[in-house]
Amino acid sequence: MDQKTILNILNFYRDIGIDIIINQFQNEDKTKLINQIKSETEKKLDNIFINEKKINSIMELEKLFKNFKGCNLKKTATNFVKFQGNENADLLFIDGTPNAEEDQIGKSFVSAKGDLFEKMLNAIDIKLDDIFIINAIPWRPPGNRYPTEEEIKVCRPFIFNLINLLRPKVIVCLGEVPTNQILELNQSIIKTRGKWHYFKSDLINQFDSEYKPHILPTLSISYLLNRPDMKRKAWEDMKMLRDKIREM
Repeated sequence: MDQKTILNILNFYRDIGIDIIINQFQNEDKTKLINQIKSETEKKLDNIFINEKKINSIMELEKLFKNFKGCNLKKTATNFVKFQGNENADLLFIDGTPNAEEDQIGKSFVSAKGDLFEKMLNAIDIKLDDIFIINAIPWRPPGNRYPTEEEIKVCRPFIFNLINLLRPKVIVCLGEVPTNQILELNQSIIKTRGKWHYFKSDLINQFDSEYKPHILPTLSISYLLNRPDMKRKAWEDMKMLRDKIREM
């Protein structure tokens, strides 16, 4: 390993409180500790790598994300849900986590979820070919549970790197997970939706100072399938999106 990698590992040991080697462990305990340290170190180094590496293409980023070992959901999911859409798009949609069917296929917006999403786009004269789609977390949580704060955060650098490569003019966050991930919030989508947002000042430095995409949180498609009564709220948000596109 090079010097930088070794220093990163040593700094990580220091951060979690390891400053001396104790030999009085039973072999089983020693092996367990070593495996735990190795796992946590790999996660930290993966995050350092994705934050500092110069990524030149969306395809390269997708490959790095797919091979990323720092999210435990990868171990239980069936498939990584791929990026999809037009790489020249000005409009980026960020979905939350895959459902069971998306997990099986490895693709976003299939079956009833895909049908509703396309109808919503068509209602404001947008085609699937006009947009780019990514999941805030591309691996399905077991039982479709809500992802943990760590799982949301650990995938954030990939989402930011995609935004930096794609440079969309408008970002639509479908649900709480992508909204809280890129805006660093911790609140209900009901409170956040229906208003335009921008990156916080401490996040903007990941891009140049002149790049300030418009961010619109709205309800997720999965939520709308379970709560059809909320489609009126989603339609209000879609009209906001339509008006912003016309304005731009």
